[in-house]
Amino acid sequence: MNEARTVDMTKTQSEPATGAEEARLRLLTDLPLSERRIQPAGISTSVLEGGNGPPIVLLHGPGEYAAKWFRVIPELIKSHRVIAPDLPGHGKSGAIDGPIKPDHLLAWLGELIEQSCQSPAILVGHILGGAIAARYAAAGGSGLRCLVLADALGLAHFQPAPQFGKALTTFVTEPTTETHDALWRHCAFDLDRLRTGMGPMWDSLKAYNLDRAQAASLKPTQQGLMEQFGFPGIAPDDLARIEVPTVLIWGRHDLATPLKVAEEVSARHSWPLYVIEDAADDPAIEQPAAFIKALQTAISKYGEATTAPDTTPDTHEAWDRIAVGYDKTNTETQMWLAGEALMYAKLQPGMQFLDVACGSGALAVPAARIGAEVFAVDQSPAMLQLLRDRAQKEALAIDTSVMDGHALQLEDDSFDMAGSQFGVMLFPDMPRGIREMARVVRPGGTVLVIAYGDPHEIDFLRYLVGAVQSVRPDFEGPPMDPPPLPFQLSDPERLRAELEAVGLKKVSVETINERTAFNSGEELWNWIVWSNPIVEEVLGELSLNQAARDAIRDALDKMVQEQADDGGQAYLTNPVNIGIGKK
Repeated sequence: MNEARTVDMTKTQSEPATGAEEARLRLLTDLPLSERRIQPAGISTSVLEGGNGPPIVLLHGPGEYAAKWFRVIPELIKSHRVIAPDLPGHGKSGAIDGPIKPDHLLAWLGELIEQSCQSPAILVGHILGGAIAARYAAAGGSGLRCLVLADALGLAHFQPAPQFGKALTTFVTEPTTETHDALWRHCAFDLDRLRTGMGPMWDSLKAYNLDRAQAASLKPTQQGLMEQFGFPGIAPDDLARIEVPTVLIWGRHDLATPLKVAEEVSARHSWPLYVIEDAADDPAIEQPAAFIKALQTAISKYGEATTAPDTTPDTHEAWDRIAVGYDKTNTETQMWLAGEALMYAKLQPGMQFLDVACGSGALAVPAARIGAEVFAVDQSPAMLQLLRDRAQKEALAIDTSVMDGHALQLEDDSFDMAGSQFGVMLFPDMPRGIREMARVVRPGGTVLVIAYGDPHEIDFLRYLVGAVQSVRPDFEGPPMDPPPLPFQLSDPERLRAELEAVGLKKVSVETINERTAFNSGEELWNWIVWSNPIVEEVLGELSLNQAARDAIRDALDKMVQEQADDGGQAYLTNPVNIGIGKK
């Protein structure tokens, strides 16, 4: 019979806790979890559980324990039933008597899933847990919705960087405070920043790590699991037998299993790869927000999304309101940029081209001029009408449809190229928009995303902030942490990562400068406020009256005149990121 109890985060119920147990409980403080002990395959197993929704099973790495997920559980528990066991011989789970038999361990995992999950589970395996999860799926293990491998062992023979291997061997042989920190210098991309960010929780993590590493009764099981699952590589043919959808999440600076291994496996099996920046082999600890985002993006593709499809905001009315102004001020000025991007992407006559969030045609019209067969979609009917008017004037054949880029009502593998200029960058769920673009592109096809670059280098934003400060001296511009939607892809590496995250290959990101001429402050003001509805939202929060708005335009006019050349035009520049990936 399984014993269940609620975890008491302040004291034990029967006897004083040891220092190590107190450290463990501190890691779990404020987490709405219960703890129970079950006996899958006859192995005494401690399991942390909590939340409601689709089940997600978290398998930790070697020498670790379920509590190590404490930095991501609070977010996961909002939308999923989280099941986090201590692996056999780890944490509070019992050791295995005798030699480790792989079939026994896989039976343990199968029974744990059966006993803990009411529906097919999302199985997330990290390092050693990833190797176990992969072998379970390759063996046809039941009860899975999808598989997520995070910096997993087992995808190749274990050949860590020499400095990592040396630090690991030293710690396993003699687990002390010094050897622990020496190992973590290689497990983390920036250990000092990690310790600072975790505060007192680092001391708790370290204390329990050391206690478990020093427990002689657990070492044979831990070593046996590494020998059977962590050190050997799974044969590519066995990995090919995994039938459930599988994705990879990897720290860019992993020294245990380098990113190159994940890239090769991703390419071989067409498994999407999500790369976490500024992280080594434990992104869930080091970059929890980025890990959560990658995980949510990955699992949303396979059924139970953390954000329901109908929760993306409908902003078509806001775009309808500015459509005429946008067409008058922005569309023509951005066609040069579109031409450059289409040249980089190598659009050819006769190709079938999809323009997502097309507006009134800044990208679609240049594509049609090249001779592509263009299908343009946008959620704003007013924008599409203006696009059709432009196409008719130039006798261009452009088909249009009202459609939300978060959920394209189009067949898979339908286009040679899908592009979005200053469109998908504004999506509330931008990764989902990019994933949809990749979905509808044929194998070998191209995804093109054009987005604003570094906001600190954007002239029109600097001018606007300066002009607003003439009436509101304390105005510092839109908050940049996190960046607002127009700048969520301003970092070229973020754009690269998002394209790679949906499985695109040969990803390149070029940053070029867009140069736009303005004759007056009034012209610049209109260009800015009609560029997207978010600008007016920011200005609206300042409660500016008409006199203040007039003063801002006057300030802009003065700036433009000071910058103007002999012809009376001021040229403002801004960096633009052009991201291209192949399916």
